[in-house]
Amino acid sequence: EQSRIWIGTNKGVVLVEGDDGRTTQVVSVPNAYKACSFEGKMFFISSEGVISRLDEENRSAREVARISNADGLADGLLMVQGVMPLLDDWYIFTSTGGYKFNYHTCRLEPAGQLDIPNGHVMRDNRGDYWICNNTGSMWYVNTQTQEVRQFRFMDPNKMGYIDRERYNIVHDSRDIIWVSTYGNGLFAYDLHTGELQHFTASIDGSSHIRSNYLQYVMEDSEQGIWISSEFAGVSRLSVLNGSVRRLYPSGGDKQNNSNIIRVATYMMGDGQVWVSTRSGDLFAYDKNFEVRHREHFAHSNIYAVAEDSNGKLWLGSRGNGLCIDGVWYKRNKNDTTALSFDHIFSLYCDSKRRMWVGTFGGGLDLAIPQQDGSYTFRHFLTKAYGQRQVRAIAEDDYGRIWAGTSDGVYVLSAELDKVWEFSSRNETMKSNEVRCIYKDRAGRMWLGTAGAGLCVCHPGADLKQIRFEHYNTNDGLVNDIVQSILEDRDGHFWISTEYGISCFILPERSFRNYFFSAYELGNVYTENSGCLLPDGNLLFGSNYGLIVFDPLAVKSTRALDSFGGVTLTSLHVNGAEIRPDMPGSLLSNDIAYTDKIRLGHKQNSFTVYFSTFNYSPENEANYTYKLENYDEAWNAPSAQNFAMYRNLPPGNYTLRVRACKGATDMAGGKETVLDIVIRPPFYQTTAAYAVYFFLLLLIVGLSLRTMHKFNVLRNRIEVEKQLTEYKLMFFTNISHEYRTPLTLIRGALERLAEMKQKIPRELLPSLKIMEKNTVRLLRLIDQLLEFRKMQGNKLALSLEETDVMKFLYEIYLNFRDMAESKKIDFRYLPSTETYSMYIDKGNVDKVTYNLLSNAFKYTPANGKVYFRVNVREDISRLEISVADSGVGIPKEKRGELFSRFMQSSFSADSVGVGLHLTHELVSLHKGTITYSENEGGGSIFTVMLPLNADVYEQKDFLKPSPLQAAKPEASFLKDDTEPSMPAEDDAKPSAATLNEHRVLIIDDDDDIRRFLAEDIGQYFKVRVASDGKSGLEEARVYNPDLIICDVLMPDMNGFEVTRRLKEDFNTSHIPIVLLTALDSPEMRLKGVKQGADLYIGKPFSMKYLLACIKNLIGQRDKLRAKFFRDLSVQANALITSKSDQNFLDELNAYIEQRIADPDLSLNDLANAMHLGKTTLSSKVSGITGYPPIKYIRLIRLRHAAKLLKEQTHTVSEVCYMVGFSDPYYFSKCFKQQFGVPPSSYGMMQADGEKDEQQSQA
Repeated sequence: EQSRIWIGTNKGVVLVEGDDGRTTQVVSVPNAYKACSFEGKMFFISSEGVISRLDEENRSAREVARISNADGLADGLLMVQGVMPLLDDWYIFTSTGGYKFNYHTCRLEPAGQLDIPNGHVMRDNRGDYWICNNTGSMWYVNTQTQEVRQFRFMDPNKMGYIDRERYNIVHDSRDIIWVSTYGNGLFAYDLHTGELQHFTASIDGSSHIRSNYLQYVMEDSEQGIWISSEFAGVSRLSVLNGSVRRLYPSGGDKQNNSNIIRVATYMMGDGQVWVSTRSGDLFAYDKNFEVRHREHFAHSNIYAVAEDSNGKLWLGSRGNGLCIDGVWYKRNKNDTTALSFDHIFSLYCDSKRRMWVGTFGGGLDLAIPQQDGSYTFRHFLTKAYGQRQVRAIAEDDYGRIWAGTSDGVYVLSAELDKVWEFSSRNETMKSNEVRCIYKDRAGRMWLGTAGAGLCVCHPGADLKQIRFEHYNTNDGLVNDIVQSILEDRDGHFWISTEYGISCFILPERSFRNYFFSAYELGNVYTENSGCLLPDGNLLFGSNYGLIVFDPLAVKSTRALDSFGGVTLTSLHVNGAEIRPDMPGSLLSNDIAYTDKIRLGHKQNSFTVYFSTFNYSPENEANYTYKLENYDEAWNAPSAQNFAMYRNLPPGNYTLRVRACKGATDMAGGKETVLDIVIRPPFYQTTAAYAVYFFLLLLIVGLSLRTMHKFNVLRNRIEVEKQLTEYKLMFFTNISHEYRTPLTLIRGALERLAEMKQKIPRELLPSLKIMEKNTVRLLRLIDQLLEFRKMQGNKLALSLEETDVMKFLYEIYLNFRDMAESKKIDFRYLPSTETYSMYIDKGNVDKVTYNLLSNAFKYTPANGKVYFRVNVREDISRLEISVADSGVGIPKEKRGELFSRFMQSSFSADSVGVGLHLTHELVSLHKGTITYSENEGGGSIFTVMLPLNADVYEQKDFLKPSPLQAAKPEASFLKDDTEPSMPAEDDAKPSAATLNEHRVLIIDDDDDIRRFLAEDIGQYFKVRVASDGKSGLEEARVYNPDLIICDVLMPDMNGFEVTRRLKEDFNTSHIPIVLLTALDSPEMRLKGVKQGADLYIGKPFSMKYLLACIKNLIGQRDKLRAKFFRDLSVQANALITSKSDQNFLDELNAYIEQRIADPDLSLNDLANAMHLGKTTLSSKVSGITGYPPIKYIRLIRLRHAAKLLKEQTHTVSEVCYMVGFSDPYYFSKCFKQQFGVPPSSYGMMQADGEKDEQQSQA
């Protein structure tokens, strides 16, 4: 009490006290043995029995008592073996006996009941004393009551076989004292009942311990008893319900069929419990479970026992039929009223006092008593194999009989005329094998199944509305094979299973599980073997006797009712176990005492093991866990006792673990929590992110700077592109402007060509040079425009079938004069005279012209230029090669040969637009162009074009159209030595036939307008307009037969003029020819969409233009004339627009409607068409070529011709039918129109048709 230390030595007792640890010897008696403090006083005893007391004043001890050597030991030395303080006394055990020393009086006297020689003192966990003296006996001293009890734990005759006594004692929480011995097993002493049980080891394995040589005993937190043995490991004992009574019909020492219970039932009549065993014995017990009757059946086992309403005893056997009050009934195949089968599994007496017999193989029998006291049997459920195996019978509140079979439950109506089936087939049951049926006090029917647990229903009057509730091990049931069901007085249901018993608390829908036997077979219960006794106790039969218990007194052995929580037991990181004693361990303490662990980023895979430390066999604990910040929900409960995670990202986590009741219970018990931190790698730390941030700022800064430079460069490039675009647009516009003066020059040359005989001969060469350079300039302009298209990715093919040899020969002729002037040997070397294939004539012309121009440009005088054309059918290619003997191309420049603006070192003013354009045009033509060095010096350019048209797409082919007619570019001034062109006299219009037609010319260029007016005016009546607006007005007033319009005009271009003319009703019928320098497929297509009839590019041939005008006007005149002479020609052949078609249809319909009216006038026609007479006259004349009155007459004559052709009317009748009032005038007009008189027209037409039919035949 004063924080002093007393040390006993062989020289006495030493006191150690103070901060400096000073020592004082207070007892000089040698061989100090024990010290004791009582009420602040210190007492000491030596090994020889000298007792001293400390004097606090002088810090010394004096002797107060001494144990004398009364027995005269041989060695003359008395030895103290142990001491025991108890209240006011100090018990001292010596080699001669026991003594009691009183602290107050210091008197020493014999210990009386505890006068035990050589007594060794031990204390148990409750502080009580145990004394042993190597005689096999032990004395128990209760420190609270001072009660002393003596036990003999060892046989004195066996004490010599052990070196010393080894006892371990534990006083458990049930007030049972467990004493382990070394050599004689284990003892259990119940303080309440005074019962002492002895457990020893046995070889057959039926013992609770593995060895009789025990080392230690202890109690765990789950009230389990742990015993360690020498060489035999550790055993754990579970103390089951002590209030359960166990009965063994053949004695508890027999684990055979004699203690396997088959039937256990209570008879209300005699108040006895009838029990049958598998050994063929039948027992009857009274209320005190004394055997009142015993009978042995040698032939078979009794499987069912029942009592009928008359008190008769019914016994059902397995294999020997049914015994009723001593009379046996068996199966007779020849008697349909006999018992259906000799295996009887169940007997039942219903509310109508009828006895039902459930056979296992013959179905359900109803016993029918006869007048002579015998019985016949009516058979039910005899169809299916499983249906005939009846295991249980019960009756519901409506008098219906429920039979549980191996094929489901079958319910017979009270009148026995209807059967209901409940099985897995109709999805009402989860298992078809029904082991037991029980009706509770509320009328519910309980069914126990094999494999699917328990199900319950509350049947009403209509079984169609019945619903079953199912319970199994997932809900907490101890086992899914249910054997018996009973209801206790509190309304709880007790279910015996194939292993263990469950108590079902219906309001809570929860189970409590029990194991009442320490032996496995004692927890295996038998089918339909249980009953409720009058005193409220329950009785169940098992494979190891009977158990009887009070439902209110038993205690659940359910794991969750006893353990307090989950303990973490082990930690594995990356597959290796981590322990605190390991070098560099993550744990400073055991994992069970650790709240937080820190792991590196490479230690992100770990497994945590845990346990409830409940090692009882009935332990049903499942575990559920959740890792916060990783798992979204708790893991499903399972018996798996570890949590495993792999490759977790760095972060803070919390592992929560708890034990729970079953596989579906998520509530569980107390949680165990472990915080887990996974440190990130260095590159994911805050410092690293700071470095990343600064690096990002640096990168952003550099990027912005680079972007600024790129932006500046991009702007410069964009400016350069815009400048280039502007240059190209400038050159393009200039090129378009060049076409106008070229047109004038070409027109003047054509005029001179017509005056060739009047021109002095010495001027012809100069005129020819002018004509050739005009063509050359036009080619250069076209090349520049093609280059512009190439820049805009607008190059397209216009393939047409062409005689390529003739086409290339014409190009060859254009270079003959140049070859002669430079004295160059220029040869055209084709492989064949003629070959047709699909080419784009314009592109091939430009490619060939460029190659030949370059060859002549860089070939000196007296050189050679060979132009070869070979048809390579072996590779399906057309080979065009131009070889020269010029300066050639340096090797360092050949790689850039086809690049744009590549400049040759040998020509300062040479810019490679031509070769670049040539390369692009050849590529567009699906071909290739290559360069090779000529052996004798110079260059060879080879172009390969595909012969097969299948390599092109459909859009690449040219569709024939008047708008895309070829432009004649042959020389107007021909030498006598040149091949002559076909005569073009037919292209010049005849003044005599065309001078009545009117042509309107719209062009803003005075020279072009004047040039066109002079030439076209020689053959047609011409009017001119200087812009689009005045041209529109002039067209409305002048009503021309054809309009020639330029495209590029200020304010209103030619496309807009064309669109408006075609949209205007008064001018929509007039043909339009567009003249323009914008000679591209896109512009041509745009002109077509606006309604142009012809599109001609500048410069153009005046002869070609006059021929086109002649064709357009002449074709319309011929078509009009044919319409009025040939009845097969329809009126829509005269129409060029939809609006004109509608107008003409409406006009013809009105004329046809009034064709018999001779008074039809122009006013009538104008009123009907809602037009003025002037407008009507202009429109009708423009479309048909005739004024309205003459058009009406021509329509009458066409109609008359149709009637005459039918030959059903006379000429006079036809005359009046078509609106002529004078037959003579009709005949005159008809003959003038059709060339024959009307009287002969019909016959001539009929003969003509016959001749045609004969010729066809």
